[in-house]
Amino acid sequence: MDSSPRSSARALQTRSRILTAAEDLVVAAGADALTIERAAERAGVAKGTVLYHFPTRRALIQAMVARCCDSFDLDMAAVADPGPAPGRRARAYVRASFGEECNDEHEREARLSGALLAASATDPALLEPLRAAYRRWQSELEADGLDPALATVARLAADGLWLAEIGDLAPPRGELRRRVLAVLEDMTIGGSWR
Repeated sequence: MDSSPRSSARALQTRSRILTAAEDLVVAAGADALTIERAAERAGVAKGTVLYHFPTRRALIQAMVARCCDSFDLDMAAVADPGPAPGRRARAYVRASFGEECNDEHEREARLSGALLAASATDPALLEPLRAAYRRWQSELEADGLDPALATVARLAADGLWLAEIGDLAPPRGELRRRVLAVLEDMTIGGSWR
């Protein structure tokens, strides 16, 4: 087996293509549509290639959930204020959730909702990577220099927006959405509810 950097890069690209295909499949057709065979077909690879990277459907879903968590971490890093200012992590969480400054935010939201739908429909235990990420994010927010209750309110509001958007549960749009973001950012800068 070739273990050169080129081979490793190619394997990572193939793995990513399979994950994207699986996420797109779940978003388009629901969790029940996700099979190793359909993921392979959608990714344009052989079934054996999928099985090489993800030996089971469960492993594929776990990787989808983990990738969504990693993507959100990257989004937070991209929108974080420089320096150690109080509320920095809370603002990054809110901004990443709203996606105002993140590239391809809607694509990420679709992948995340697809992965979560697949995971929860198949086996709620598959959400453990997401639960672990949420425990880490909450811990970081509580140590962010803000009142922990205020940082938690900001997180829960951002999570509410996410749920409203993936479920099309009357999410705020346009100017109202921008104003809600401004209120949450103000909370995490001023350190109080105004």
